Amino acid sequence: MKHPIKIAITGKIASGKSTVSEIIKKLGFSVFESDKEVNKLFRVKSTKKKIKDLFFEKIDNLIEKDGSINKGLLGDYVFINKVELKNLEDLIHPLLNKEKQKFIDLNKKKKILFFDIPLLFEKKLFSHYNFIIYVYVQKKIQEERVLKRKKMNKNKFEKILNAQNYNLKDYNKFISIKIDTSKDLDQIKRTLVSFINKKVLYF
Repeated sequence: MKHPIKIAITGKIASGKSTVSEIIKKLGFSVFESDKEVNKLFRVKSTKKKIKDLFFEKIDNLIEKDGSINKGLLGDYVFINKVELKNLEDLIHPLLNKEKQKFIDLNKKKKILFFDIPLLFEKKLFSHYNFIIYVYVQKKIQEERVLKRKKMNKNKFEKILNAQNYNLKDYNKFISIKIDTSKDLDQIKRTLVSFINKKVLYF
């Protein structure tokens, strides 16, 4: 088996991907966290310029006083406009893929690498990974988690869910394990350790 083994963590907004990623990091594994990498890209001068070029005339107050992008307003705009969402994704995803490849190159001697990939199924990326961890939670808990976030409201939450819409039944055959993140952290950790020890290490 050629290493590293690549394991994707995916699920919809506020389903618990970050929680699972934190547990995995505490177990000593390296995790590529897409959302954190995107946040870093938003602070890169060349990326900010491209975003300004795309959206400055369409979104009032897009640029903060410190010159940063107002991601809340940008999100409000693109999640009600699929064409504009695609324009933003077409800009960000190639840059994100470069960062992901850097992560792989940096950790190429490790046996297992994890990747937090929110749009794994929407972007048909599942074939790039040896295993897929799908995290989920009841919608009520999901909504409670989302509404604790800055610049988030119920209307925006529903629009994001709509943008993330896919039929899970179409992808069940690619999922290696499903984890309900409403369980306590120790139980989630035991589930992950068992999965890694009994399935991944024998791949």
